[in-house]
Amino acid sequence: MKKWLVLSAIVLVVASFTTVTNKKENNDPEAIKKAINKSLPLLQTTSHAFLENAGGCQSCHHQDLTAVSLSLAKEKGFQINEAGLTEIFDSIQQVIRSRKEVLAQNDDPVAIVMSSGYQLWALWANKYRSNKLIEMLVKNLMQRQTGEGSWVSPNPRPPLEFYSFSATALMVSAIQYYTPASLKSEAAQRIEKARAWMIRTIPETNEEKVFQILGLKWINGDTIFIQQQAKKLLATQREDGGWSQLTNLESDSYATGQALYALYESGQLNAGDPAYQKAVSFLLKTQYEDGSWKVRSRSIPFVPFVQNGFPHDKDQFISAAGTNWATMALTLAVK
Repeated sequence: MKKWLVLSAIVLVVASFTTVTNKKENNDPEAIKKAINKSLPLLQTTSHAFLENAGGCQSCHHQDLTAVSLSLAKEKGFQINEAGLTEIFDSIQQVIRSRKEVLAQNDDPVAIVMSSGYQLWALWANKYRSNKLIEMLVKNLMQRQTGEGSWVSPNPRPPLEFYSFSATALMVSAIQYYTPASLKSEAAQRIEKARAWMIRTIPETNEEKVFQILGLKWINGDTIFIQQQAKKLLATQREDGGWSQLTNLESDSYATGQALYALYESGQLNAGDPAYQKAVSFLLKTQYEDGSWKVRSRSIPFVPFVQNGFPHDKDQFISAAGTNWATMALTLAVK
């Protein structure tokens, strides 16, 4: 009898330990929602403040990525400020309109590939209907493709505006969504050329790996190849659950949110998978009480600093981007 009592006690202890362990692997859904409900208002209010304080400047970190975050949040039933989203759309249209003359002549000397790419992602993520201005912009951007098939960022601002993988992925998605009917044949050829470049070119940084996967996914690239690259990205997850922008840097919300978004989109990870939940734990632990995540800037500060109320002082531009990526990754984890 004593043996059975001892055995039963052992079984209960093991079962109890297993239950506790499983709870640790699965994050509280309410904690995830709470984190999102803290970050969304911050992103929206500071997007408005940035537009007011930046003298007409429209940014990828405060407007375009925020619009992508809001599109996901809406799909999951979160309350967002529709007027704020419309303000972002209007700011994009205003930027394109300001370049109308050179776009009409297809002779834009600036050809800001990265900013236009993020703007067009913000639009198509929200199913924004095309118009003549958007079509002129896309026609112009198509001509900026290099002979090898990629697009190149003109701005030395890592990580957002630096890598050819990012530029190329954003360009092919924009071309796919907004090319005018008269240029569909040319667009198909350019997309195919870009597809070949993305497959044969080896990504090195987290940003490059992420946008290689996203670019190919957005244009229905080879599924087996996408899965192979996604597995390589997954293998770089750190012990703390996060990812880092570079191998010599610490894990942060920018790289972690990006990786989770790309792995989810590729089909390599579901939100309930242990690796995804481990990364969610990292994001929940590193979020500030004000709803933000801090990311250290790697860019040379040649763009004028604009105070917009986002935390972390001179790191607020990249921190806003990191907060957007973290919010997107957490939103995908909401059932």
